[in-house]
Amino acid sequence: MTQNNSTKNEYQITVNSSVWQRVEQIAGEFKLSVSELLEQIGEGKLKVFGVPNNSEKMSDRDIANAFIWLASQTNVEINVYKLQKLVYYAQAWHLGVYGKPLFDADFQAGIHGPVIPDLLEKYQRQFSWEQITEKIEQPKLPQKVGQFLEEVAEAYFEYDDETLERMICSEMPWLEARGNVPRDESCHGIISHESMKKYYSGRFFSK
Repeated sequence: MTQNNSTKNEYQITVNSSVWQRVEQIAGEFKLSVSELLEQIGEGKLKVFGVPNNSEKMSDRDIANAFIWLASQTNVEINVYKLQKLVYYAQAWHLGVYGKPLFDADFQAGIHGPVIPDLLEKYQRQFSWEQITEKIEQPKLPQKVGQFLEEVAEAYFEYDDETLERMICSEMPWLEARGNVPRDESCHGIISHESMKKYYSGRFFSK
């Protein structure tokens, strides 16, 4: 009688520390050890699904470039302050409608409306108060983002900078961020995502 010796193959996978810490965290949430977690996944008792990152999140420069390009296609004049307000409305309405920001940069509640200091400085240095004439190629944006920005442009391109200023500076997110700062004094208060989300979602869902 011949005895068959079964051979067990073992494989080793190396992961970085952040991945391992996340695996440990997930195991802890199920009150399992890492080996028990992996065993249950292997046996099909736990299902693993990959969730993609938020690939639609842009930078404030991406959104600004999109508006500059759209303006060039429709013969609309945009100066540095109108651009700030268009980018603000894009962020505010995205928070109000979809509950998440388009980009991470914060707006300060400036005298003439919301500003992102770095974005303001870039175009103010180049064009002062004059029309922005920078040549921009059509930005490569996710389709949903591109359509959303076109809707924002359709709603606000017709207004000049001063009209947009009056509109925004009568709305709660800007007013709350300024607090008791007099209207003609500079302010670095941040217009929070939460205040934009609350105010613009209220306007959207009340339509």
